[in-house]
Amino acid sequence: MFRRLSALTALAFLSLAPAHATGGISCEAEDRSAKFTIGSPISRSAGGAFHQFEGELELKVRGIAEDFRKLTFAKEHLTQSWFDARDLRMRVYHERSGEPHGTVELTIEARGNPDAETWRGRYTISIGETVNGEFRTRQVNGRVSCSVEG
Repeated sequence: MFRRLSALTALAFLSLAPAHATGGISCEAEDRSAKFTIGSPISRSAGGAFHQFEGELELKVRGIAEDFRKLTFAKEHLTQSWFDARDLRMRVYHERSGEPHGTVELTIEARGNPDAETWRGRYTISIGETVNGEFRTRQVNGRVSCSVEG
């Protein structure tokens, strides 16, 4: 369901623009630490601009706050992105709106070749939370697979 929803959303947005100038990117991972799918239609003619970015993240690690277990991302969470013929990089950032202060940052770095539909890489998730008045950060890492179309 998670994967199907993302794929259908990406296809819907791709159908809104001329085929020669658009494409799409979606990345996913599932391991003992995390499960996520993120993606966006992109515009090749606008320097690889990401449009309608969205995603979902489920953190499986122990000892984190309940409100960080499942997060939904939108365009405003994509704080950095880079896409060219061989490199894909994204930084997705979520900050808790209330107290105690907390953040989740997902960073993706993938490489591929311009003709390949699947690119491989690594992800890092940094989880920062204030516990007993002290801000603590921990990281989880894993492998990511990205589909690149267009």
